[in-house]
Amino acid sequence: MKKRAFTLIELLVVIAIIAVLMAILLPGLQRSRMQARNIYCKSNLKSYGLVMQLYTADWDDGLPESYTAIFSRNTIDEAVRLAGGWNPSVPEEHNLIPDGAYIPYLKGNVKSNICPIFRSVYQAKWPARGKVGFTYSFNWWLNADKPIIPKITMVKNASRTFFAGEECIWNMNDENGDRINGAIFNDNSLCTFWSGSASLQWVKDFNPFDPPPYTDAFGEYHRTGVRKIYSAMRNDSECDGVSNTVCVDGSVQEVTPFDTLRYAIGIK
Repeated sequence: MKKRAFTLIELLVVIAIIAVLMAILLPGLQRSRMQARNIYCKSNLKSYGLVMQLYTADWDDGLPESYTAIFSRNTIDEAVRLAGGWNPSVPEEHNLIPDGAYIPYLKGNVKSNICPIFRSVYQAKWPARGKVGFTYSFNWWLNADKPIIPKITMVKNASRTFFAGEECIWNMNDENGDRINGAIFNDNSLCTFWSGSASLQWVKDFNPFDPPPYTDAFGEYHRTGVRKIYSAMRNDSECDGVSNTVCVDGSVQEVTPFDTLRYAIGIK
């Protein structure tokens, strides 16, 4: 008995059905993947919240310098000498071992504390750079170096004061074309406003609801599409997303760039 082959029309119908099914399923799969990455990121930040509690318990409620939370100043200075600068790719390019203030509490587990969405976005923006060695920034105002807010017990609103979060890696403008951030992510310190003479009183003088521009600002990596993020990077614009942050009370929350100042002050 002669076997019957598919006709060209039948094959085209099958291909068309498959194409329709893919068009229906792929966006849902992409959303599920982004949601899974968001959960992973929040888990990372939750661990940083635990690190903060362990560190301050050992150091009489004191906080380290935010800039050297993951890599010591000596390591960063040596990296700058080798690479000519400092950015999230430098540690991987030069096989630098994290040796900052929080490392003993992370048990050397920094490489697993990489936000997968942030990593993808970073590598899309700078494809010539290698793997990223860190993706989170710490609140510069919670800082014993200046000192600004040197002890965690000085924070009055622990559930609305960020400890660590995700900084924006592109120059972002709002819908009116006004600048939101003046600098982009390149180290472990998110500085809402920078001043060489920063002090506790200087921070107190800010209104938590002052609008941008800020020196550094939260980014937009979650609850938005990858294409919208890439478009925002090309156009220096917003993408209607959020970023994750862990607050002093240990809660992980979703924030926008416009939340940066009011989540940084901590003493109002």
